[in-house]
Amino acid sequence: MGNRSVGRVGAATGLVFAVLSLLAGFIYPQQPRIDSPAATTLAWVKDNRVSLQAGMILGLFAAGALLWFVGYLRTAFKTGEHGTDSFAPVVFGAGIAAAVIAALAAVPIALLAFMVAQPGGFSDASIVRMLGDLNLVLFAASSVVTAVFLLALGLSILRGHLPTPTWLGWLSIVVAALNAVTVWIAMTFSTYHGKGWNVVAFGAFIGFLLVVLITSISLMRQPSTGSTPIPTTAAQ
Repeated sequence: MGNRSVGRVGAATGLVFAVLSLLAGFIYPQQPRIDSPAATTLAWVKDNRVSLQAGMILGLFAAGALLWFVGYLRTAFKTGEHGTDSFAPVVFGAGIAAAVIAALAAVPIALLAFMVAQPGGFSDASIVRMLGDLNLVLFAASSVVTAVFLLALGLSILRGHLPTPTWLGWLSIVVAALNAVTVWIAMTFSTYHGKGWNVVAFGAFIGFLLVVLITSISLMRQPSTGSTPIPTTAAQ
């Protein structure tokens, strides 16, 4: 497989991430309100166990695809900046963190789905509530590193360090702001905070997928993804 084919595969992992994440997020009904009784959350898990497990599996594969895509972006940055780094380390580091936390975010719901299927069932209200709350806290952690990733990516695009449309840089910065607000929403509301705030969180999630998807498609359309060679003294 040539460098161009490898590059296209790397760029395509962003598209794979967006599709898998979208499926993982909507394959099961929304989690009950954060202030719902533990029995309500447990009933939700029992009624949707198979779809929840499928969603968590898709989410783990999505995290793996994001990890690959971020690694590929490191190479794309070298091409765009002719060997200099600029925002590339920030995008790379935040992207790796986002992929890791995305994988960890599958743990709380996966554990609930796993435990309710075991012989004897599961009914400890404290653990049910703890895992339900942990799911929200991990969403906040994911949002903050996603905000850093999108802000650095947007600034890099605006500076011409990636071969993507300029407007995508502004979109990335706007979505970064939505993710920053989502961190505050998730960490300060221990009770249901209303549908208005859910719109912000929803926009942050969908916006992130949209930015990665457009970036992926833009990079896939590039004729070459290899690093620009730096002339040596002998060659001159």
